[in-house]
Amino acid sequence: MGSILLLTACAGGEQDQVVADLPIAYIMRPVPIEPNSNPPVPVDPDVRNPIEFSAGGDVYIRESASPSASSRNITSCITGGTGDVKDLDSSYDGQKLIFSLRLEDPDPNDNVVPSWNIYEYDVASGGCPRRIIISDISAEEGDDLGPTYLPDGRIVFSSSRQRLTGAIQLDEGKPQFPPLEEDQRVPNLVLHVMNSGGTGIQQISFNQSHDLDPTILASGEILFSRWDHMGGSNVVNLYKIRPDGTELKLVYGAHGHDVGTGGSNVQFLSPRELENGRILAMMKPFNNSAGGGVPVLINAAQYADISQPIWPYQGALSGSGQVNAVSLGVTTDGSISPAGRFRSIFPLLDNTNRALVSWTQCRLQRANGDIDPCPGNIPAGATEAFPIYGIYVYDLGNNTQLPVVLPREGFIYDEPVVITPRTEPTILFDKAPNFGLDLTLLNENVGLLHIRSVYDFDGGFNNLGGAAVDLASMADPTMTDANGRPARFLRLIKGAYIPDDDTHDFLDRTAAFGRSNGRAAAIRQGMREILGYVPIEPDGSVLTKVPANVPFAISVVDSDGRRIGGRHQNWLQVKAGETLECNGCHEHNPTAPAEPLPHGYSDDPTAVDPETLDTIKVT
Repeated sequence: MGSILLLTACAGGEQDQVVADLPIAYIMRPVPIEPNSNPPVPVDPDVRNPIEFSAGGDVYIRESASPSASSRNITSCITGGTGDVKDLDSSYDGQKLIFSLRLEDPDPNDNVVPSWNIYEYDVASGGCPRRIIISDISAEEGDDLGPTYLPDGRIVFSSSRQRLTGAIQLDEGKPQFPPLEEDQRVPNLVLHVMNSGGTGIQQISFNQSHDLDPTILASGEILFSRWDHMGGSNVVNLYKIRPDGTELKLVYGAHGHDVGTGGSNVQFLSPRELENGRILAMMKPFNNSAGGGVPVLINAAQYADISQPIWPYQGALSGSGQVNAVSLGVTTDGSISPAGRFRSIFPLLDNTNRALVSWTQCRLQRANGDIDPCPGNIPAGATEAFPIYGIYVYDLGNNTQLPVVLPREGFIYDEPVVITPRTEPTILFDKAPNFGLDLTLLNENVGLLHIRSVYDFDGGFNNLGGAAVDLASMADPTMTDANGRPARFLRLIKGAYIPDDDTHDFLDRTAAFGRSNGRAAAIRQGMREILGYVPIEPDGSVLTKVPANVPFAISVVDSDGRRIGGRHQNWLQVKAGETLECNGCHEHNPTAPAEPLPHGYSDDPTAVDPETLDTIKVT
């Protein structure tokens, strides 16, 4: 344990006493082991499988953040020690805990698996936690994860239940089923909102892969991690959305995932806003990291990616949009990390720049079974020992840490939260007919898509292979006739919902879901449904109705229906009555050495058309 003593010896006693007075909660579980592995091999968590179950997880409360404080298990009354818990959070008044819990499968042979349900614990009254959704039938409609409180008392969470998606399936004359995500491995989880009593469940996001880890910004908007997995895209970016499901917007990360150790790809997970507006998130690979990664500080107010300021700061800012929140050299490329790994982080939000972290030191296992701390340079062929995640208070300014829950061989301590009041965000009231939503569109269950010009690329004119030298000549029929205008129609594409094998047993799943489904992941597109074609005006503008509450994408096509330009690789959505307006298109892959410009912001560069609206850019 020498490494632990070395790292925790540096701490300011006066501040630490303040931390020790705070009650905390956390999760403890045995290290999950791969079935039938001999010698035992720890399960390697995968970000893309959020419903993974590991028996033995429970929530514990400790009355103070001190290693000597006693702890008590508050969920064993439900789990009996054989269930699992995850996604722990606390309320703004410090009076409640909320989390997801799943019971052990009583009969693994009956093809019925218990669902993840949301539970709440009242700190003041104690007792056994209550399930938020009281009805057994309703609670088992899907897996409910990642709950957190909205400032108006409602709860936002990620779920596979997708009631609105199911209703749309029935309206389209299709069987109703919970769709799989685009890897076709587990049910697709997207954002929902419900009342504090588990009623009034509303689906608010419509991705084809997971929307996870919702948290509330000071503005009242929901910040979350979205798995963008359309076609060749396969990354987790940060997005935000209003609690009513309007104004979905990409916030950070579209072009900056090769920023891990040695240029490896990493994902942005579990974001939380700090007092200064920075976003504290976990940066992890999809897997091969013992569930760990490194905390990162993101300047999303001024940067769209690690190397790209947002439009108002183009040319005015240089440097990086993110920095590691800890000074330790934690690796994120799947290799053994000499500095250990962080599994989760929870900011104290007390203006001291400190956080609770789950951290494991690096250890190597000898052939004879002995375990040693890792040296600075890992020898070739070394075997990493089981992780021993403990809980610490980490000072992000001084890069010192103090133990709170000492690590224990064979167990994982994770997801620590402080049970103390904190500032409530702004309440964002839902938009209503004639108050943010168009009543006529609402009654038709559609929204509007308004593109100012498909020839506008990041504020510059792109003739898409035509002869016109500017937008004015492209729009003037005396200068450019119809045959000279490359962009003739906008094709609207809807994602096809993917059933599991219990819903439909396909002989060849690869062939069943799209002509390109068996191709390499970088170019795979899967099955799509064409919603329709819309004429593009001579100036490149488009105004069209689109179905509400479905994931859709767009393609610019020529007079023969052939796509021109790059693929649109992000799912869009509109709520009934909402209008999504944009300047034009975005160049994801500019000519080297230029880097992709930021996009997705309401303060985009001046459009090619000087009469452009002040709007969001479609990405």
